[in-house]
Amino acid sequence: MDLSRAVYSRELKIAAMRALDAGSAIGEIARKYQLSPKLLERWRGEWRAKGETAFPGIGRRGADLPALDDARRIAELERKIGQLTMENDFLKKGLQHFRDYHPPAVVSGEDACLKKSSKPRGKAKP
Repeated sequence: MDLSRAVYSRELKIAAMRALDAGSAIGEIARKYQLSPKLLERWRGEWRAKGETAFPGIGRRGADLPALDDARRIAELERKIGQLTMENDFLKKGLQHFRDYHPPAVVSGEDACLKKSSKPRGKAKP
């Protein structure tokens, strides 16, 4: 039993999608090209999303479309820059708050926290 997946050419896919756009029924096209109606539905989703740039080929998901990939990558990087800018602004505000309202715990070279300790410093228990 051969379980390999069928590979359909880009031309076949485009021909089927153009027939769908022309008003033919999915069942009719499925019979004509001997395809599954479910497969045609999946192809139609990609066809509507990408238009003529759909179905680039095996292992080349958009390799023929560097401009589209570049635009997508630029948009992704711009979103990341915006996110990092917001994080930096938040951290700067937090740092400024701590500088203004929480002075350092070191006063004149001596740890201030030791003055608050209730335990006497001195002899250790044997």
